[in-house]
Amino acid sequence: MAAPAASPWVWALAGAGGTALLGLGGWLLLRRRRAGAEEEVFEAEPVALPAPPVQAPPGLQRTARPAEPVPAPVPPARLSPSGADPFELAVNPHRIVAGEDDVLLEFELLIGNVSGASAENIRATFAAMSAHARQDEVIAGFHGGPPGEPGGAPFDLPAGGGGRMPVRVAIPRASVNVVQLGGRPMFVPIVLIDLRWRGGLSIRRFGADFMLGTAGQGGKLGPIWLDRPAPTGPLAAHRYFAKQVVAA
Repeated sequence: MAAPAASPWVWALAGAGGTALLGLGGWLLLRRRRAGAEEEVFEAEPVALPAPPVQAPPGLQRTARPAEPVPAPVPPARLSPSGADPFELAVNPHRIVAGEDDVLLEFELLIGNVSGASAENIRATFAAMSAHARQDEVIAGFHGGPPGEPGGAPFDLPAGGGGRMPVRVAIPRASVNVVQLGGRPMFVPIVLIDLRWRGGLSIRRFGADFMLGTAGQGGKLGPIWLDRPAPTGPLAAHRYFAKQVVAA
């Protein structure tokens, strides 16, 4: 049976990687989140949406100009206990610009290897979409599907090593889910990150997702307004944990 046509949400993912830039820079340590810290998630007004067909997104097409790693000595990072995340990831948003054809997201990814073992041939894939009613299913399809085209050349991270990567992704304007909040148009961008690497004799994978917004009060994310070209205040990103769903 022929596969159904990709939904607008899935194509938002595919279009997001068109201008990804990946460059591994100086080594950097990430701080472990405080145990039991509460995850803050921006809560947009509920909106009725037609349920789009969900499928694993196609391979992401990217134009990348990877830079060679420039190692620098640092103290070893805190290693994770068994069963914990193998990497610490954080996103520092730099710029969000709403253009006529797309919405550009520029951020820096911070990555630290806390697995206790060397991670070789790491391939990072990036995508972005706007929040919508079935976002968790699309996220599951992205992380559970076949690997997309990496955002740059593979790289290695020793145990306790870290790095930072400048990344640029774009969401097609037609795929942005616009929500009216107080009579003003806004949306919530979500960045998807998928890592696959060689650990010993096996290929391993790890993914994380982040909601972006303006730095609000009390740690909450503020909205990204679409009635202005770019946010006027500082930006922030919070880890987003999708519900466990089965990707179609």
